Amino acid sequence: MNLRSIPVLRYFILLVAGIYLSDWYQPKLSHIYIFISITLSLGIISAKITKLRFLRQTIPFLFFGIGLASSYLFNQKNQSNHITKVGQFDHYMAMVDSYTESKPKSYKVTAQIFAIKKNGKWRKVIGKTMLYFNKEAQVVPQYGEIYVLKNTLREIEPPKNPLEFDYKTYQARKNIFMHQFLREGDFIKAGDMKGWSLFQFANSLNVYTHTVFKEILDTPKQMGVAEAMIGGMKAELDFETKQWYSATGAIHALAVSGMHVVILFVVLNALFGLFLNKKKPTFLIVILVSLWSYAIFTGLSPSVCRSTLMFSMIQLGTYLRRDGNPVNTLLLSAIVLLILVPTWLYDVGFQLSYLAVLGIMVLYPSLQRLFYFKWKPFRWIWEISAISISAQIFTLPLSLYYFHQFPNYFLLANPIVSLISSAMLPVGLLVLFIAKIPFLGAALGFIFKWLINILNYSVYLIAELPHALTTGLSISATTVFLLFLVIGFALLFFKNKEIKYLKLIAAVCIILSISGASQLYHQNKQKEITFHFIPNGWGISVIEGRSAIFISTDSLCKEPLIYQFHLKNYYDARGIKNFKTQVVAEEGNFFINNKWQNIQWIKTPKAPVLDSKIEYLVCSENAIKDLKSLKEFDGTIVLDGSNKKWVVEKIKEEAETQKKKLVVLYDIGSKTLTF
Repeated sequence: MNLRSIPVLRYFILLVAGIYLSDWYQPKLSHIYIFISITLSLGIISAKITKLRFLRQTIPFLFFGIGLASSYLFNQKNQSNHITKVGQFDHYMAMVDSYTESKPKSYKVTAQIFAIKKNGKWRKVIGKTMLYFNKEAQVVPQYGEIYVLKNTLREIEPPKNPLEFDYKTYQARKNIFMHQFLREGDFIKAGDMKGWSLFQFANSLNVYTHTVFKEILDTPKQMGVAEAMIGGMKAELDFETKQWYSATGAIHALAVSGMHVVILFVVLNALFGLFLNKKKPTFLIVILVSLWSYAIFTGLSPSVCRSTLMFSMIQLGTYLRRDGNPVNTLLLSAIVLLILVPTWLYDVGFQLSYLAVLGIMVLYPSLQRLFYFKWKPFRWIWEISAISISAQIFTLPLSLYYFHQFPNYFLLANPIVSLISSAMLPVGLLVLFIAKIPFLGAALGFIFKWLINILNYSVYLIAELPHALTTGLSISATTVFLLFLVIGFALLFFKNKEIKYLKLIAAVCIILSISGASQLYHQNKQKEITFHFIPNGWGISVIEGRSAIFISTDSLCKEPLIYQFHLKNYYDARGIKNFKTQVVAEEGNFFINNKWQNIQWIKTPKAPVLDSKIEYLVCSENAIKDLKSLKEFDGTIVLDGSNKKWVVEKIKEEAETQKKKLVVLYDIGSKTLTF
């Protein structure tokens, strides 16, 4: 394979460049249209005038302009009547447009805002928000319902701890910039959406799936895996189950992805192949209609739309015998998707799914030929392993970059997961069709539940094996690029058998080794203290070398989600290998003594400063409501996330008047001291 055989690649690169530049530079729409017009005009001129044929080289840049335009038009904030540009208002009207997700204390949905009430008059706007309905209000919002709500919308906040997941940007790429927590009296149901909607129909199928599975399954783990694998819904998945599948490299099984579409295609191919000619267009149409029906059934989620469109175009290319190089078809499907939803470019699932398929297309044929087994079970196991290796090699750099871990037993887990999933998917779908038939529905439901239990138990056993997961593998974007270079040079070496590619691999590996050694040296020397922002809580990290101690209350130290969301990325980037927790009481005053800094932690109201020479005074749980008792204190006062907002605002005013050094973690996020 050479680049000349992939002409679509240049169009894809230019489209991606346009999307990236639009986010970074944010050009005006008029400038974008001028660029597209000039490019299109030059292309037309080159086609009409023979002497100006050289101008046809500008035609690919049309995709650069399309990237700019699609990114600009997709971002609703660029519209003059967007909800963020209308100023203050009293009420707004919104329609629920998502599946209802049950949280411990609330029901979570997204909603389209289409009108606001300002100065007693309603006016049209556009926008999207997340809504959390408190369960005490005893209202379960449903797709298509329209509500009038009091305006207490809040902007989604950026990450407040080092290297924490950027939830604000993640939602912004879905055009969601606001959220609101609703109590009884904050909203009134005004009606329901009129007419028929494909998305409403898809949502009703999600609800039906949830209802059926709830009747036949017994445990939350069964429900979580069933809904994720069959219906593409992840609301019921618990943290522990996700960790099992992540540790074994089988997390892709918990999302409706390319694997599910392939399994479904194989089943449909075998079924319809019994009475339809596979070479006729009727067969292709039936297959594609079935695949897209499944996409609608799963709620038309981004992941399933991506997979179904990608697979549909690959199948269409195969049927039309335009599959001389299937990479062109793969890139063409990516171009179509990115024009429709340009922010999918930043989606981890989008990136990994396309890299995985690319790896299978490029590597699998060669790997599959390395060994041949006459016995079909062995041959099948090797083919599945070759697919897994191909996908893993191409996704490895980005997987390390995003997740900082590597599943050591992925070759053991993937054949097992693939085998059980191949039975689970058709059985699960069939259960939904015949669930109401006496005896038959119950019998098939029992088989489905049995398959889920086998899958969960198999994944659990592999996840619990010694050294199942290598963690703390934090790498930079530069390292990602260098790793892809190594993969590229290795492919060129095996194709061309030229020694120069081995030399290039060695050179890149030397650069990676020097970079890794330098990073390790600095990590062994590092000394820092971080005051973390934890909503309604408190915590301090003390890092020395590659060891860390997290100091907090017993409940927060034992809560795995605190580590996962607030600490993990930070500790991985610092190369932490030894992690401990230090528990302090819920109430009281404490000294945190170390070699570099003396810190007092106040959690009891009106507690005295135990030592006026300390440099940092951490205040929690509204322990101080004013600065009267701290007149003699010259150090820095730190207000953590457990203090009420009115207390924080009052102390901020007093600190400004009295020229006190104050750090408010709610405002700035975490505070890190380096030594």
